[in-house]
Amino acid sequence: MSYHTNQKPILLHRGRNRKKRVKTFKTEEGAKKWAQENKLKEFKIMNLRNADSKKNKFRIETA
Repeated sequence: MSYHTNQKPILLHRGRNRKKRVKTFKTEEGAKKWAQENKLKEFKIMNLRNADSKKNKFRIETA
């Protein structure tokens, strides 16, 4: 296994360069618990999947 030793030092500490994503949850209860722990008073829980889907994916939307 090889290791890149010829990289410039500044490039090693930049980290991943990607957009920050939205926090998602598998259960509605998990989303509510996270909102309470983070002291959100007004929030709406949205299901990101279709109504026909068996699995759910929830996101918290703040007002």
